Amino acid sequence: MKNIVGTIFIQEYAMTRRLISLTIMILLLCGASGFALQDKISLLSDYYYKRDAQRYEEIKKEKDPQKLSGQLIEFLKERPINRLLTYITQDYQNIIVDYLNKKEWDRAVSMAEGMMAALATEKAVDQAVASGDITVVEKNVEEFKQQLRQARLQMQQVILSTYVSSGNWAKAAELQEQLYKAAPSTQGVELLADIYLRLQNYDKYLENAKKLMAEFPVTQPKGFNAAFTSVQIYMQKNDTAAATDIYKKLMDTYGDKIPEGLDAAQWNPHRITAYSLLAQEPYAKKDYRKALEMFEKVVKADPANGDAYYYIGLCKWQVEGQDSAIEPLAKSVVLNKASAARARQNLEQIHKAKNNDSLDGLDAILAKAKASLGI
Repeated sequence: MKNIVGTIFIQEYAMTRRLISLTIMILLLCGASGFALQDKISLLSDYYYKRDAQRYEEIKKEKDPQKLSGQLIEFLKERPINRLLTYITQDYQNIIVDYLNKKEWDRAVSMAEGMMAALATEKAVDQAVASGDITVVEKNVEEFKQQLRQARLQMQQVILSTYVSSGNWAKAAELQEQLYKAAPSTQGVELLADIYLRLQNYDKYLENAKKLMAEFPVTQPKGFNAAFTSVQIYMQKNDTAAATDIYKKLMDTYGDKIPEGLDAAQWNPHRITAYSLLAQEPYAKKDYRKALEMFEKVVKADPANGDAYYYIGLCKWQVEGQDSAIEPLAKSVVLNKASAARARQNLEQIHKAKNNDSLDGLDAILAKAKASLGI
C-alpha cells in the first residue's frame, strides 16, 4: 500500500512539474511580445536623455570647431530622435557664426545644409510612435516636432543670412520666398521688398511694397518708406497714374511738412512733382480753381518753375479774367522754360487786346516780372 501511495505521489509530482513547464511555455509564447512591448524604452524617455547627455558632454570637450561640428552631425545621425536637439543645433549654429564672421560663405552654407540633412523628419517621428519606439507622454512628441521645425528654420535663416551677407540676392530671394510662404510675416515682406529692390526687380518690389502700404499708413516709417520708394519707381516706369495716387496720400499727410529722415533738399523735388501731377486731373476736367490751387503750391516750393506759372496764368484767366493772367504769364516768359513760347503768345494776345493791337509797354511788364523774381 505504501508503494502504491508513493507511486501516485511521484506521478502527481511529475504531472505538476509538466503543468508548470507548460504554463511557462504558454506564457512565453503568448505573452512574451506583450511584456517586451511594455518594457520597451521610449526614445524620448529620461533613460535615453541621461545616456545621450553623457555622450553629448563628451562630444563638447572637442575644441576643434570642424571636428566638433562633425561629431555633432554623427551623433544626430545615430540618434536623430533625442531630447538634446535644441542644444545640439545651438552649438552647431555657433560654429557656423564663426565662419560667417570670417566671411567663409560657402563653408557656412555647406554646414547649414549638412545639419538640415541630418535632422529627422516628422514622418520618421510618426513612424517611431507607430512602432513603439516613442511612447506618447504629455505631448512630448509634438514638442519634439516643434524643436525639429525650429532647428530647420534656424538653419534656413543661417543660409539666408549668408546669402544676404555675401550679396547673393538671387539665392536670397528664392529662399526668402519659401520662408515667407511657410510663415507669412511683416518682417518677411520687408525683407523680400529690400532684396528685390537690390536686384532691381521693381515689379516684385512693388508687389511687396503694396502689402506694406496696406498694413502701415504713410505716417509710419514702414508705410512711408514703401510709398516713397514706390512713387519713384512708378515715375521711372512713366506710370503717372499710380505715382499720382501715392503722391496724393503723401501730400495729404505731409504737404508743407518735411517727413522724418529727410531734409528739405530731398523732399522738395517730390513736393514739386507731386503737386504738378495732382494739378493735371482737375485741369483736364476744367476744374480750374482746384488746378490753380495745386500749381500755386508748385511755385511756392519752386519759385523758378516757369511751366507752373504758365498754367497759373491760364487758370487765372478762366477763373478771374485775363488781367489776372498777365503777371504769371510774364513770369513764365522771363523764366524761359518749356512753356515760355506759349506763355508769350497768350501774353501778347492779352496785351494787344488791351492796347489797340500794339505790343508797346510789354517790355515794361516783362522787366517787372524779372524784378519780382529777382533775376
